[in-house]
Parts: sequence; structure tokens; C-alpha cells
Amino acid sequence: MRSYKCLQVNVFSEGVYCIVPIRDEDRYDILHWRNSQIDILRQQAPLTKEQQDIYFKTTITQLFEQEQPKQILWSFLENNQLIGYGGLVHIDWQNKSAEISFLTETSRNNSKEQFILDWTNYLILIKRLGKSLNFNSIFTYAYDIRPNLYIALEISGFKETKRLKDFIEINSELRDVVIHTFYFNLNFRFAEPKDAELYFKWANDKLVRQNSFNTSEIMYQQHIDWFSHKLNSKDCFFYLFLNEENVPVGQVRIDKSSEEIVIGISIDENYRGKGLGTQMLNQACDNYLLKFPKAEIIAYIKEENTASIHQFSKAGFIQIENVVINECNSYRFKKAIK
Repeated sequence: MRSYKCLQVNVFSEGVYCIVPIRDEDRYDILHWRNSQIDILRQQAPLTKEQQDIYFKTTITQLFEQEQPKQILWSFLENNQLIGYGGLVHIDWQNKSAEISFLTETSRNNSKEQFILDWTNYLILIKRLGKSLNFNSIFTYAYDIRPNLYIALEISGFKETKRLKDFIEINSELRDVVIHTFYFNLNFRFAEPKDAELYFKWANDKLVRQNSFNTSEIMYQQHIDWFSHKLNSKDCFFYLFLNEENVPVGQVRIDKSSEEIVIGISIDENYRGKGLGTQMLNQACDNYLLKFPKAEIIAYIKEENTASIHQFSKAGFIQIENVVINECNSYRFKKAIK
């Protein structure tokens, strides 16, 4: 069995299921499955054995020698028998994210129960792979023709993060493309009245006040009134982020006014410097844009706040102009739509 240079562990198991580095002996089974399920794949024409041989001899072989391959592919086994294949593809090593690829033996798709069982067990293994690589997120990019897939994804903790309306034509009918994402380490919920004290603590943090356009200390009753008003506003979204131990690590607020939609972020002092900010911004924006696809999200950042500038830039925000706010030289950023 070959091993990937980028991995310390090369076999992942869950009960009777396991994934092993993709095997040459499986190439023709994979070819038949791909050709028979071409409608759900980004494949333009049926593959030939010659094409498959060349692909395995060149592209696949090279993956095992690369420190940061663009894809990591696996044979998917049940009781040591091949039933599917897939892996992580379009890997972004800088942002620690990747797309999930997966295909099972064609007849197994006919049963809803079998389909969901295969997918949920496969996703358990792929999440372990992603965690071993210290990834921030993994996602699926799927044509909207397999509703059972969404059941498996939701069972496995994936959330719909984007929908491309009428994006692809399949059998003369326009279909959506749906993206579901699983985030490692961080989840969010929406803030509740019980979180007022926590938000008060974060609001008066020394660094938060320093980076705010109003640096004055916030009074308790002033905060309570403001927090209650915002919670009851349909235009304000408080995203409260928690780590794997369910400990709050920070918040993102997206607030719509009559003029624009503005985003802000703060991270608990005990969790700064861990790269969480970009991930929090991505998750909050994904959720907001799923609800309001045409929204233009704006951020205002002081010129000297280089940490936030870096966070927002990594999260896909682009600087569009210089502004002065409360006599502070600042930048106006806009979320770039993918």
C-alpha cells in the first residue's frame, strides 16, 4: 500500500468501513462508476481505459510524492471490499480548506438507507482526515439532484453555506449548485439575552476599545439597553462563536442600517493569535449571504489595526477606499462575492 508523504496516518477506519490510499487495482471500477454517473460529476465525456491508465500512472502516482498535493484520494472499503472512492480535492493549503469528492458503486445509490449510511460513514472518515491535517473547513459542491445527500450532510454536521441558482443544465433542466461546509474547531449560535454580561466584558476589553471608533468605556446600563435593542432588531445578527469545548471565543456582528450593512468582530483575549478571526468572518458571512445573497457587507478598520486588516483580507474583503472616522484614518473594506 502506498503512503501519502503529507500524512502520518494513511488508513482511517470506522466499524466495517475504511479508507486507504487510492489503489491502482481499483481504477477500472472507478472508471465504470464515473461513466455511469456522469450527470452528477463535472466530467464532460465518458472516460476510456487508456485515459484512466494514463491518469493513474501520471497524476495519481505523483500525489504520493508531493508535500502539499492538490488532492488526496482514497479507495473506500466495506469489510475490505471496494464500494467507492473519493477524497479531498482542490486543496487550499494556505487557508486550510478543501472540497470533498465521493462516489460509490452505482447500484448502492438506489437505496436511500444505503446511500445515507455510506455517505455518513465516509464523512466520519474524511472529517478525521481533515482534522489530522489541521484544516479549518471542508465542503461539498453538488448539483441539486440528490436530496438524500443533504440528509447525510446535515446528520454529519455540515451546513448549507451557498446556493448557485440555476447554475448547471442537466437533462435540459436548470439546476442549482449547493455548497455545504463543515467547520473544524468552531461553531456558532445566535446571541441570546443571557449573553449580555459576556458581550459587556468583550465590549470593554482594552484592545477592543482601542480599535473602536469610540474609545470611551461603555457603561453597563448603556450596554444592556443597546444589547436588548439589537437582539430585537430583525436587521442585526449576533454570531456567537464557541470552540469544541463549547467555550465562547468571540463574536461577529452584522448590522444593517438604512445606508449599508456593516460587520464587526471581537475575539476573547484568551483566544487571540490562533487564526480564529478569519474563520469566524467566513462563517458569519456565509450564513448571512445565504439569507441575503445580494447583500454588500462593509467593514471599517482603523489604519493602525493591522491585525484586523490581515483578518479581513484573508476572509475575502477588499479595500475600496480611505476614510476618516472620528478623526481616525481608516479603511473601508467590502466583502468580495465569490
